[in-house]
Amino acid sequence: MSATAHLSQGGVRAVLPVFAVACLLQLLISLLDLDLAWSRWLFTLQGGQWALKDYWLLSDLLHDGGRQLSVLMALAVIGLFLLSWRSRRLRRQRRVLAYLACAPLLASMSVSVGKQLTGIDCPWSLLPLGGDQLYLPLIQQLLAPGAGRCFPAGHASAGYAWFALYFAAPMLWPRARTGVLVAVLLLGLVFGVTQQLRGAHFLSHDLWSLVQCWTVCALLAPLMLNRTAVLKPAPAL
Repeated sequence: MSATAHLSQGGVRAVLPVFAVACLLQLLISLLDLDLAWSRWLFTLQGGQWALKDYWLLSDLLHDGGRQLSVLMALAVIGLFLLSWRSRRLRRQRRVLAYLACAPLLASMSVSVGKQLTGIDCPWSLLPLGGDQLYLPLIQQLLAPGAGRCFPAGHASAGYAWFALYFAAPMLWPRARTGVLVAVLLLGLVFGVTQQLRGAHFLSHDLWSLVQCWTVCALLAPLMLNRTAVLKPAPAL
């Protein structure tokens, strides 16, 4: 087996368990209609409206500010990558910097493309939740797409796109790999819950944003990073 094929299989092995767990969670969400139940509870809690939609903490700080934070992180990595052509110290990390410049960007772009293609509405656009569009569970709406642009969750991807840091950690902070993973999961979770509270996304929207970002970062890692580091088993959480 060629080295490229071996590395590609390594990426696939990192994706399959996450995809399998996500499918089981989606099955649970669909069977119990948790998307609507959770959003309806949040909607009722806010007095039958999305009162927090424009609340500064969610809208300005965690939404706009969170997106700006992700952009600044990306610009910082690109800047370090460019500096690696002049800095002997950074030159040794050029490969990992190239990966960190590409993987989060491609992960976020893939989610943006998905939003354009799937035609899924936001909760705030649906009849049970203050809107005027018919509510359909996710699977049904994927089969009969509308004009919505809310799936997968875009803002959550600003956090989950940095799964790239987890895959790069063996080359940067080998002992902190688990901590990096937890930090990225928390960042994506905070961004996701922010939008759920505003009525912008369902649980399933965030779930598949996570899966999509993980998949892009996992598949790119074996191709762009050091083979020994990438294929090294991940520590258990």
